[in-house]
Amino acid sequence: MSEFNEQVRINTPDNAVALVVKANATAVSGVSAEGFGVEGRAHGTGVVGVSEAWLGVYGESTGGIGADAVRGQGKGDTCGVAGHSEHGIGVYGKGGVLAGKFEGKVKITGPLEGNQIEGQTGNFFGEVRAVRFTPSGGDYAETFASKDNFEPGTVLVIGDDGLLSPCNTQYDSRATGVVSGAGGLNPGTVMESNPESAHHVTLALAGQVYVKADPQYGPISAGDLLTTSPTEGCAMRVSDRGSAIGAILGKAMASLQGEPGLLRMLVTPS
Repeated sequence: MSEFNEQVRINTPDNAVALVVKANATAVSGVSAEGFGVEGRAHGTGVVGVSEAWLGVYGESTGGIGADAVRGQGKGDTCGVAGHSEHGIGVYGKGGVLAGKFEGKVKITGPLEGNQIEGQTGNFFGEVRAVRFTPSGGDYAETFASKDNFEPGTVLVIGDDGLLSPCNTQYDSRATGVVSGAGGLNPGTVMESNPESAHHVTLALAGQVYVKADPQYGPISAGDLLTTSPTEGCAMRVSDRGSAIGAILGKAMASLQGEPGLLRMLVTPS
């Protein structure tokens, strides 16, 4: 270890090294009351930390929010912080509240693995695998072009122009389904087809959904099949199964009598 007991050496500019310090303990210590403890400026790398046995660079802060222990800020077309590893982890984060937080889009080019992954939105252009997928809502839905932005629970049929609109006849074989999101039951998974129209709706394709239903055409009981009704945008109980072929919306999961209202339904189109 004696080779580290060297005095400070400052080379001339021709040697391309301005300062060399070697010691058995701390080689360089910088303390400042208000400014930078250590500052490195260069056309190349500003600061380099290399260690054969421990941390290459260590940062510690006892400040509050915004007083980061280590911060990287890229002011050009460059990364704020980049982590590369030949055999280990490129970037590792561990926190008492959050291990990592990203404000903005996150791009992942390799496999995404995790026991629990949470987020409001995300785009995945490759294969996504999961042992268990728990949606945040009750149905599997897709967006379709429509004549207007109809409210959740509305029963829709295909119009002559290909746009969806509320039903107004019984046993309509043009029936497509129910607008998702009624009764506080949000869609669990939505396929965004981005229809090129002024209006579009999110239609439940599978799972559970609340539907507008009118029991004046017959009291509805749990287990009854539902179809389109003459009441605009409402479902009714199937009383003639022969006429309902190709017009079934789903199966009632509760009962409804008297006035029209929302009814929980299991989507089972035919």
